[in-house]
Amino acid sequence: MSGKLQGRFAPAIHHNEATAIQFLNNLMSNQIIHNQVDLILFEEGKFSVLNWLLREGFLDYNDYQKWRKGETPYLEDHFKAMIPAIIADLEIVQRYTKKLKLESFRHSYTSVANQTLHFCRCPANEIIFTTDYEPGKDRSQMDLFYDSAPVCAANDLIRAIIDKRGDNVLYLMSQLKSLAPENYQKFARLLTFQNELTLSRKTSVRKIKLLLQTITPLAFDVLGQFAHDFLTPLWHMLSVEVADRYFDAELPEEHLSFTAFKGFQWQQVLSSITREADWIKQPVLIFRYGEACFKLNKELEGLESWFRLFMTFPVVAETVIESTCNRLLLSDWQHYNELEPELKPTFFPAWMVLKKPALAKIAITLDCVGAGNASLQLMCSLVRSKENGLNETIIKRRARLQQQNPTLFIHYMAANP
Repeated sequence: MSGKLQGRFAPAIHHNEATAIQFLNNLMSNQIIHNQVDLILFEEGKFSVLNWLLREGFLDYNDYQKWRKGETPYLEDHFKAMIPAIIADLEIVQRYTKKLKLESFRHSYTSVANQTLHFCRCPANEIIFTTDYEPGKDRSQMDLFYDSAPVCAANDLIRAIIDKRGDNVLYLMSQLKSLAPENYQKFARLLTFQNELTLSRKTSVRKIKLLLQTITPLAFDVLGQFAHDFLTPLWHMLSVEVADRYFDAELPEEHLSFTAFKGFQWQQVLSSITREADWIKQPVLIFRYGEACFKLNKELEGLESWFRLFMTFPVVAETVIESTCNRLLLSDWQHYNELEPELKPTFFPAWMVLKKPALAKIAITLDCVGAGNASLQLMCSLVRSKENGLNETIIKRRARLQQQNPTLFIHYMAANP
């Protein structure tokens, strides 16, 4: 979520501090976006700007669906961030894809009624948002066989499946069966599993398992970058099924916070969690809440959730942080693990404030009891009072930190000699 923390907190800090944080965040932002590109390439085989917008919370899935149905003329009217900021991220994507030696190509979008769709009013921006990237050898192969009958039939079939044109699906399946029997088998398996999911009387738990473990990998293999268009409505269907279920720690995936997250419904994730009376006692819900906040550009709330997770459930936090969608947070954690002397996971929030002083300017108040929160609050007060120069108050607070957390004190003094 490149530069969002710095952009929000910068007005409250001194110029030199802001410059340093800007430099650090620029470096981290590049790595964040590189990781996003790597993940999409791994899962989908190519980098689609549209799928990136959906996955990173820059676009709401319902708004995307309205656009596909031709109900809204320009997708840019529904972006969750300013276009220049998104384009700045896509410029990082472009530079990284060149290093990876990926090839770029324009992707044209059409509505369900087969009308041309547009991202932006500005032609130059339209080019940026419709340029996707994929490995060169795959592109060469596509160019070589683009007009072949099997490829055309498969592409038409994908479109018919996504647009839910049942009669066309049956016709194109029979056509593909005679042209490319092996490829036909993959489509047949996918559609069979889809019917099993939507028509069977399986329990929600079994349906979620089927969708997650079997249908999802098959959809990416068969449909490629269009897999999300196929999978997301299925997650929405399961969200309806589990909408009235209360969270059960024994069945953590049978909850709206999970299915809605998979279906890009971030606000539903938050509302489904906050309706649970004791959700802050459930590490899985704290994790999901923080991740949904990041998708909605609520970085402070997201960080507060992660701080709570590290201070109250440090073992769980260590396990799930590799899954965070906030790559800046993950980069900080990786740096934290390289510290000498080592610090316990529960003190990660305090160390983050030490390394990112802008965070201390925001009131981070958590009702957590324990050494982790005590160190966090003391670190915040130390960082905030730094601008007044060394004085008796700071000396006393340093003494408290040394007594309270000798190892963290060593890192503090290294940063504030």
